[in-house]
Amino acid sequence: MSAYTARFLKKFSSFVLCFSVIASTMSTAVADPGQMLKEKYRDDLENVEQVKVTDEKVYRDYRNDALASGVKDYDGEDIIVPIVPVSFEGEMEPKIVTDEEGTYIETYEESEFVTFSVNVPKTALYQMDVTYMPLEGSGTVIQRAIHINGKVPFDEAFNIAFNRRWVDDGEPKRNTLGDEVRQKQKEVFVFTKTPLYDSQGYYEEPLTFLLNEGLNTITFEVVDEPMAIREIVLRKPEEFRPYSEVLEEYKRNGYKEVSESTLYEAEIAAIYKSDPVLRRSSDSDPKTQPRERHIKKLNMIGGWSWRTGGQEIIFEFDIKEDGLYQISMRDQQSWNDGLPSYRQIKIDGKVPFAEMNTVKFHYERGWRMDTISDDEGNPYLFYLTKGRHEISMRVVMGPLTDVIFGVMEKTIELSEWYRKIILITSTNPDVNFEYKLDKTIPGLIDGFKALSEDLKEMGDIITSISVKVPSMANNFYTISDQLRDMARKPDTISRKLDDLNNAQRNLGTYINELKTRPLAIDYFIFGPTGQKLPKAKSGFWEKSVVTWDNFLRSFTVDYDNITTFTDAEVNEVIDVWIGRGKDWAQLVQQLADEDFTPKTGIRINMNILPSGQLSAGSVNALMLAVTSGRAPDVASGVDVTSPVEFAIRNAATDLRQFEDFDEVAKRFNKTILTPFEYKGGVFALPDQMDFQVLMYRKDILSELGVPLPKTWNDVYEKVLPILYENQLEFLPAGFNVFLYQLGGSYYRDNGKKSNLDTAEAYQAFKMWTDQYVSYGMPVQSDFFNRFRNGEMPMGIVGYSDYIKMTTAAPELFGRWDITYIPGMLKENGEIDRSFGPIAGLTTMIMGQSKKKEAAWEFLKWWTSEETQTQFGRELESLLGIEARWNSANVAAFENSAWDKKHKDIILDQLKWAKEMPNVLGGYFTSRHVNNAWTMVVTGGQNPRDSLEQAVKDINKELRSKQEEYGEYVEDEE
Repeated sequence: MSAYTARFLKKFSSFVLCFSVIASTMSTAVADPGQMLKEKYRDDLENVEQVKVTDEKVYRDYRNDALASGVKDYDGEDIIVPIVPVSFEGEMEPKIVTDEEGTYIETYEESEFVTFSVNVPKTALYQMDVTYMPLEGSGTVIQRAIHINGKVPFDEAFNIAFNRRWVDDGEPKRNTLGDEVRQKQKEVFVFTKTPLYDSQGYYEEPLTFLLNEGLNTITFEVVDEPMAIREIVLRKPEEFRPYSEVLEEYKRNGYKEVSESTLYEAEIAAIYKSDPVLRRSSDSDPKTQPRERHIKKLNMIGGWSWRTGGQEIIFEFDIKEDGLYQISMRDQQSWNDGLPSYRQIKIDGKVPFAEMNTVKFHYERGWRMDTISDDEGNPYLFYLTKGRHEISMRVVMGPLTDVIFGVMEKTIELSEWYRKIILITSTNPDVNFEYKLDKTIPGLIDGFKALSEDLKEMGDIITSISVKVPSMANNFYTISDQLRDMARKPDTISRKLDDLNNAQRNLGTYINELKTRPLAIDYFIFGPTGQKLPKAKSGFWEKSVVTWDNFLRSFTVDYDNITTFTDAEVNEVIDVWIGRGKDWAQLVQQLADEDFTPKTGIRINMNILPSGQLSAGSVNALMLAVTSGRAPDVASGVDVTSPVEFAIRNAATDLRQFEDFDEVAKRFNKTILTPFEYKGGVFALPDQMDFQVLMYRKDILSELGVPLPKTWNDVYEKVLPILYENQLEFLPAGFNVFLYQLGGSYYRDNGKKSNLDTAEAYQAFKMWTDQYVSYGMPVQSDFFNRFRNGEMPMGIVGYSDYIKMTTAAPELFGRWDITYIPGMLKENGEIDRSFGPIAGLTTMIMGQSKKKEAAWEFLKWWTSEETQTQFGRELESLLGIEARWNSANVAAFENSAWDKKHKDIILDQLKWAKEMPNVLGGYFTSRHVNNAWTMVVTGGQNPRDSLEQAVKDINKELRSKQEEYGEYVEDEE
């Protein structure tokens, strides 16, 4: 047989196989001859939702287009917008309030659209200043979408941020190690006037809006959080004079430089922060001020936490004399591999001159002394009068804005080319076949050439502003070379899909890196030019002394015990072991010292263990402690299966013995306690809960006309055909989804026997395996990356993937969304969307505890709405959105900082949650179910035979464990 014939037969057999798979998905209907699959169900979409995606311009294009059309910036007097709304849409009418300073309007999340009207004298671009005050809410940033005459004018206007103001709640406390512990952050509710900025810090100048001569409407759409508005002013855009003009004015006014310098500690001078994450931090460098030997001192502010566009710190200084000041600071910017950070600096709410819109802080290892200067190193002078002044520093992107937009555009463009390529080649192309992509995909070669040039240019820009060639720039050059090489040799493209995939992944990652602009500040020095500044860097011997001190201290200090001091009266002490990171544990300890101990007189002695050391499935610290009779009173951060395992061994406390247990249980989802039940008792309370939602790419589904499925029939009949036609895939669901939606369960007879031999279980198992056998869904997949590159635009995901998409895929902002998972249509017309499990880590009282009442008080406090809400806010403020707390307390989850629309969907979906009980020998159930799946999907075995064998094996193990613990009864067999 010739090589040509072999290749022909291979391709022909592949075609037949693909055709048979697609045909199986279309068994319920037949398309008309020549009808495209995506058009097949256009007339039958009453049960599904069509996906739409917005395509507004970004602000820079919006403004440039307006200026190019002859529209000018407004140059007249300020225009006050009447604060009384002309209309609103929503469940709650805005509230008009009058006080001694005038009138303001309170708008809530239920006041969805609040519209004002205003007459303007000419068609022009107007700056909009808003005087607002946050109202009590979840503590997250207030967000509004701004509509002008019924339309959101540009992309950034969909999410205008109104920052809250946070202050330190008292002075730092100390723990048993003597280390200072970061204070809580307290919100202050004051009216603040601000021009509208983009929420990402892309533009230093305030946003402008095009209004037409005559009557216009301005609508504030509530995206998240309530706020009050006292005044809306339309005015001419701010003009920023260059420093040279300001310096000439100084000379005309006869201003002189001051004679003395003053040092201000930055962490103490910081009076307001836009984000509670902007707290004091500790630095052990010998020259960081102030410093105490052997202990951690909160002696700086900023750092990695002060990195996100729009974050602002306002410092207050008491200036001793009128005059011209040079401003210097000891700072550190040793992140981001050579790239600089940028800050906009305002004095008393105003940018003093144009150069302060984008102040550059170079990359350098370690601390350094910076003076705010021009590119030649000449210090800028600032005129300050005697008395108090505020200086704000806001994170901006500076010249990186164009690069960020460029990388986002090129990432999406590369993704679109990739999807066009795999439409022809599939994701696993034949390396021996010549696809002639340069002829079958119009514009591909020119597109790759343009991409190559653009990425090279971006690499050049990054290199030009950096102190060294960043690895990011080198990667841009590499991707540029790869694309240029593919354009020269089109036949190699199909063999280099992995390179295209990696390029998309890397570019998406670099967007986050480009948007990350950290800066740490130790202190400021205000004084005359030419003053001798302190040395910023510590010498070798200074660092050696500190290192040696810390080494010696490590032999005497118990770093696992993080108990803080409390002034409250203590009547009892309980030991709590927590299987979480130090930041998590320290926060729990801090909240307990501030709230739990003063209320109850019970102090907690907190010890940190690695998470794997609190389970019952292996030899670990908690198991050994139980065996030796030295178990703690409470274990927190225990995995979901361990409470029952400890209960079986009489090592856990039944929480039902406490009189108020039923009231406490109402805090949680009605099914979430099921995994902790054994012999009528409940042996733990949940800390966290998971969820499942359908995540989808709005842009891809909108482009292809893919509807949102409500049922599994919708998936098979209306979604998969269109996805497969375009070589795209759907992330399959797990067994639990089908089992619970069909009304099945894992066990019967109180967990004595498997219930997987029922008709419902067999049908669920068949549907589960059919996803792979009949419908061609992937057996394994990296959903996060395949969702990003567009190969898998839909899938059922949980908390982990949701957080990843929220934090690690900035190029897809506004291009993805979530909805309810598909379900089973019941006879009464209701769609059953059941799923599970949801229980996460838990907290339990150990059986050996002699202080069970005190331990129960701790569990009640820890799982309460107030504590869980506060813990979630503090944790996110400390570690960022990546650590967003998914509390098992439903009310606390409702109070959390999740996107409101997404949170509502998640809470509705959680009403369908079901849990799997933990029973004697139950650890074998999932193993044998998975073995049965393997035999069907990879071994080609009959589903019924595989499931029946699994049930036999499960029952055998259940009986074995029941006999071992004396619970097996012969006549129950």
